[in-house]
Amino acid sequence: MASQYLILLVIVCLVRFVCTGRILPLENFETPDGVFAMDYFGLSIEKPDGWYEMTDDDELNSLFQTATRPLFSNNKRLISDILNLTSDSLTPLFGISEYQLGTQNVKFNPNIIGLVTKLTNEEAKENECDTFIRSNKFLQVTQLTITDISDCTEVNFNGKTFFSQILHLNVNNKHFRQTQYVRRVTNNYFLTFTLSYSDEISKTQLDNIMNTLKFRDE
Repeated sequence: MASQYLILLVIVCLVRFVCTGRILPLENFETPDGVFAMDYFGLSIEKPDGWYEMTDDDELNSLFQTATRPLFSNNKRLISDILNLTSDSLTPLFGISEYQLGTQNVKFNPNIIGLVTKLTNEEAKENECDTFIRSNKFLQVTQLTITDISDCTEVNFNGKTFFSQILHLNVNNKHFRQTQYVRRVTNNYFLTFTLSYSDEISKTQLDNIMNTLKFRDE
């Protein structure tokens, strides 16, 4: 359902929002034949046939702002701070989900969301696992319930090293998992790919999408 996708997008944004350096405008992002390509970072990832895509920056940012308020119902100052910080530091790259937004009301809608953030010079001194720790502490002030958090582990996709963490979450009595993959790239940019799912079949589908991730220098 629509609200589910909104909440998932917000969770991803919240995990990355604490990186507060001003981000550069990212152009040259296009999706020919189901392939998301970003020339600036030299990366591409494939969308499965029949899956729904959301690539418009304004649409993604609007969804984020709409869904933030229920998670911070007791702290209006945090809402304002988050909206101000994300406008400078975070850029949604794409969203891919199995079902079109608003058309699936029963089964959990598995999805993968890509984001890029710009680290400040101070934050760039942290390693990838440190950013997970800082982000998890921030999530504790929201209306989300984190039931379990995995250790930070190193993983590999097509010869590129990422760091990963799995969150077990409860939002409005709906239980699901998120696997976050992060990778630091040139000029203190931070790529985040977040997979949200409720069962192993969906996880396998999303893992298969991640396995199509390629960088131009390969």
